Amino acid sequence: MTLRRLTAVVFVLLSIALGWFLYSEPHVRAYLCPACSGFRKVAPHIYVDQQATDAQIDAVLQDLAAAETVVLDFYPELRSDPVWLMCLSGECGVRTPPLPLAMAYMNLFVFVYPDGATRTILAHELAHAELHQRVGSGRRFFSQAVPTWFDEGLAVYISQDTRYLDVEDSVVTGCKDGNWPQPPSDQRTFRRLGATEAEAIYRASACQVIDWINHHGEAKAVVSLLSEIRAGDTFRE
Repeated sequence: MTLRRLTAVVFVLLSIALGWFLYSEPHVRAYLCPACSGFRKVAPHIYVDQQATDAQIDAVLQDLAAAETVVLDFYPELRSDPVWLMCLSGECGVRTPPLPLAMAYMNLFVFVYPDGATRTILAHELAHAELHQRVGSGRRFFSQAVPTWFDEGLAVYISQDTRYLDVEDSVVTGCKDGNWPQPPSDQRTFRRLGATEAEAIYRASACQVIDWINHHGEAKAVVSLLSEIRAGDTFRE
């Protein structure tokens, strides 16, 4: 086979692989071309689907502003600025129920479904984006420099999610009681268990993060830890 023909074959195979990836990942497709996926821009870095009503848009913009305030109560400043793709009608992306609440793709973008358009869930996903920004997406995604239980548990903690935490006057006072399993560190295992044991895994992660924070010294310790990991250090238990 000549070099020219080999190059053509490789190009075709890569094109097919890319086409299949975009077909099977509607969220990524929407991020790459919001208009192609039926989204319209309503504010800088914020897109909503064409079927979203004005009332839905106003509500989610208010919830997103409130979510940013929640995350800023933990971090001294926001370094991440992800694109938000708000599927408020539910008529976009994944069509087979159950729909996810929302999904953060590193620090690049967040895809949100109707039930995820709340202050708590938006703050949870923004907390993910902020952690990825601070440690570097490559280190978080490829080298697993941050255990998944810490990433998820911290997002629960920052968002003050009352499904898993005890919260009084906007202050986390502890996690819900229970005999929870040791949460996994690797992302694949966490996702697999989370599909059937979400409550137990997320609650266990939040409890372990609370223990870590209490032992190491509140939010400043987390900020320092993420800076150290970005510089090449390993996670401190």
